[in-house]
Amino acid sequence: MKKGLFLWLFVAISVMHSYAQTRTITGRVTDARDGSPLPGVNVLIKGTGKGTAAALDGTFKLPLPAGGTLEFSFVGYATQTVTPGNETTLNIALQSSNKSLNELVVTALGIKRDKRTLTYATQEVKGASLVDAKQNNLVNALSGKVAGVQITNSSGMPGSSARIVIRGITSLTGENQALMIIDGVPMDNTEAGNPDGALSAGGTVNRASDIDPNIIESINVLKGSAATALYGSAAAKGAVIITTKNGRGGAGNGKPTVSFSSSYSFENPILPKFQSKFAQGLSGKYVDGNNGQLGSGSWGPNMDTLKVNGVPVPKRDNVKDFFRTGHTSDNNVSVSGFTDNSNYLVSYSYLKTNGTMPNTDYSRHAVFLKYGTQLLKNLQLNTQVNFISSDNNRIPEGNSLAGPLWTIYSAPISWNPKPTTYEDGSQRVFRAARNNPYWLLDNVGLKDKTNRVLPVINLSYSPLPWLTITERIGADIYVNKTDYHENIGIIGSTSPDGRVYNRTREFRQFNNDLIIQARKDFGSWTTDLILGNNIMTNYNDNNYVQGVALSVPGLYTMANASNVSSTFNYYKNRKVGFYAQASVEYKRMLTLALTGRYDGTSVLSTDKQFYPYGSASAGFIFTEPLKMSDNAILNFGKIRVSYSKVGNDNVAPYSLTMPYTKQTIGNIAFPFNGQNGYQLTNTYAYPLRNESVNEFEVGLETKFFRNRASLDISYFDRKSTDLLTPGTPIAPGTGFNSASLNAGDMRNKGIEVVLGITPIKTKNLTWEIGLNYTRIKNEVLKLSEGLNYIFLAGFTNPGIYAFANQPYGVIMGTHFKRNDQGVMLLDDNGYPQLTSDIAPIGNAMPKWLGGITSTLTYKGLSFSFVLDHKHGGDVLNLDNHYLFFYGTPKVTENRGTNTVFKGIIESTGKENTLSVPLSENYYRNTFSSADETSVEDASFLKLRQVSLAYNFGSILKGTAFKSLVVNVTGTNFILHKNYTGSDPEVSLNGSGNGQGLANFMAPANHSIIIGLKASF
Repeated sequence: MKKGLFLWLFVAISVMHSYAQTRTITGRVTDARDGSPLPGVNVLIKGTGKGTAAALDGTFKLPLPAGGTLEFSFVGYATQTVTPGNETTLNIALQSSNKSLNELVVTALGIKRDKRTLTYATQEVKGASLVDAKQNNLVNALSGKVAGVQITNSSGMPGSSARIVIRGITSLTGENQALMIIDGVPMDNTEAGNPDGALSAGGTVNRASDIDPNIIESINVLKGSAATALYGSAAAKGAVIITTKNGRGGAGNGKPTVSFSSSYSFENPILPKFQSKFAQGLSGKYVDGNNGQLGSGSWGPNMDTLKVNGVPVPKRDNVKDFFRTGHTSDNNVSVSGFTDNSNYLVSYSYLKTNGTMPNTDYSRHAVFLKYGTQLLKNLQLNTQVNFISSDNNRIPEGNSLAGPLWTIYSAPISWNPKPTTYEDGSQRVFRAARNNPYWLLDNVGLKDKTNRVLPVINLSYSPLPWLTITERIGADIYVNKTDYHENIGIIGSTSPDGRVYNRTREFRQFNNDLIIQARKDFGSWTTDLILGNNIMTNYNDNNYVQGVALSVPGLYTMANASNVSSTFNYYKNRKVGFYAQASVEYKRMLTLALTGRYDGTSVLSTDKQFYPYGSASAGFIFTEPLKMSDNAILNFGKIRVSYSKVGNDNVAPYSLTMPYTKQTIGNIAFPFNGQNGYQLTNTYAYPLRNESVNEFEVGLETKFFRNRASLDISYFDRKSTDLLTPGTPIAPGTGFNSASLNAGDMRNKGIEVVLGITPIKTKNLTWEIGLNYTRIKNEVLKLSEGLNYIFLAGFTNPGIYAFANQPYGVIMGTHFKRNDQGVMLLDDNGYPQLTSDIAPIGNAMPKWLGGITSTLTYKGLSFSFVLDHKHGGDVLNLDNHYLFFYGTPKVTENRGTNTVFKGIIESTGKENTLSVPLSENYYRNTFSSADETSVEDASFLKLRQVSLAYNFGSILKGTAFKSLVVNVTGTNFILHKNYTGSDPEVSLNGSGNGQGLANFMAPANHSIIIGLKASF
């Protein structure tokens, strides 16, 4: 009995002793300068890796073993360590740090690293600035903010694509856009495109637009190959690392923080200018399109004197009348919170845009759920799922006659397009070969719908304090459905009896990473080793059905079509990668890093499926040995250098095969008379090996005036070799017209500059300025033997091409005759002359890019703006190519005036002095026939964003509100352009290659936005 009592007493004392060893510490972290709370401060139990983060009000709570030490760290503040005595409540005031910032950034594989130790160039954009940009497409929200990055918005239609390219073009015909990563898992950012082709019908949306900016914590852009080598071949073009919020910024102790934001915007189109003086007709004679006469030109009499039956003909502005004010509503609500062992975030957003063109809109529902929990003391589970449902109603753009802009931009100012039909139901038009634009609105339409889910499961196990094993499983699954219809009576399409088509694209991508990371200190040395394996599989099902010739008008079903045809394509590819990275840091001043990866891919030849590559880099913080961290002028300086060689399998699946395909010969489409017909492909499949990208990079990072200014300069030289080129033309004598082969080399050399300045920083007033500059020289070094060029986009004449020894994106077309010195050769009457050949008339590549960001904050008031500039590069404005002939551009108002063309008379060799009229004949038969007259400067200066906001938080203390912000924002105000169209930032080819082409596309818009954000 005594033994049992003694045993129970011993157990009780042990439990009490164990309980006494651990106690709960609570407290609050503030800024020592003004006493304001510091949310998000890292509170760690030193030596354990365990801890928490301060809540929005700066409070924290966590269990601490007896004798334990707490470490408080935050970007921009000196780290503070505290060993509590008997107290259980702490009030910590952090001092601003004059030393170099220990800023954590997310790098490859989602691994957080101290930016100070990085040996390559990166640039981070905070999620708040993405939300403030007020862009429906996430890619557009990065415009003007990151050096080395070129972003092109394709069109002003809601749901249009945007293109992001880092450090220039690296592939001739393959994917040139950066890899998109969300929480460590690659996501698809392709554009499904229009089944009728971009030239004929315009583009669609790129999949990055599915991501709601409200859930993003930060985006880190990895620019060079040394930074992205761990991600494998898909990241040879750079990577955009998206990190989502996790709820740690909410309230602690499990208390939820509810946040709400809402904005409403008014969008107005940026319209080209058109002539407003002359009526429909030719040679000054009126053609009365309102009463059944037909004629394409606006070369009639002056409207001021035009009368019909003694009544003046009303002057119309058909362009302005067609467009309307667009509207966008964007609403988000989220609930977040965390405890010592878990965190959560639930977010829902609804975005709806009604475009400035009738019958165009885009909507997106986005639900995001994220939960993290510590299952065991050394086992962490993070799960999340992102579900998006989007709808996009569009009308055709480009060269399709089903696009209303064809008629709107070419319509005479004397023509009234309404009513749209005659009594017999036929279209009421002003010319026989074009549709009435309002009839098209009622009878033509495209609907694009996508449902998408992106789940991620991340399990991290730390058997030892210095060792972490991570298993990450992620997927990207979506179904995209596109439905298009044309009613009976359409002009200039596949059939005057109308047609319908349905396309379904099912995309499934599964990604698995097993990562082992070991990090340990050995005296003055810090080592970091990563070993991993990646398996990524893609499945892509495409089903297309078209029905031509409808039996019943307005019934858009396949059962109503007389001729139905279909195609089905199934693609599958898999990549397997093994990778390793070793990083060694010595005394916080010298870092050496080695990366290696061995990739295998199913799309290359069997003997070339596996290929190794890697990188070597170093960084030296020269201010450390010089003990300059407290220097009043230069307090941080680092030199970094890297060399990398990265492989790339930038080719579509099954490019190694030569299939038989169903054929159409002349006007006979198989099956014909009950017989099917197939023919061997005309593209020969050579054995294919991987592309290679070799890159050298050197950089300088500095901070001045105790971190009040920073300067980051990078130089890179990137050479791409063995470029994969499907469809390369070859001699027909081989029995094939083209081939898939490794065809050429390309080089990009450039410099990137990022400057940050904080001119003012006081208790109540802060002013931060950021500048970025990019200059890239691109050159196609060679193509395959016997290949003179590769066609990229447009018509054969004019079009966008790749030529050896030229920058990528040469614009080819007809031009005026000139001598070897470039002087124009005129005819005997003093007019320019057309040549019989085509030649380079421009190039789409810009000379340099620049951006300025500024944020001025005074107490609760803030004012910010983003300026974006592109210098150089050309756009082939095909609108002018047609409209000059019709006589509607603004420049044609000068008809009848005289000019002296600069040049020499070809027959005499003498300088021209003849004054000649700018006549109808000149514009119709000479000026409009030369493609060079449609090539325009693509330079621009834009006020991407300007915002004024006020935070009522200080006024609302003691209420349920933690913050309340009201803001007014303006976007996309063009301050300067030489382009006569809507916006030089345009691309008929969407997010694909072959940029620098515009043709009857929805104009860009500028907007005014009123917004409200609140949390409680």
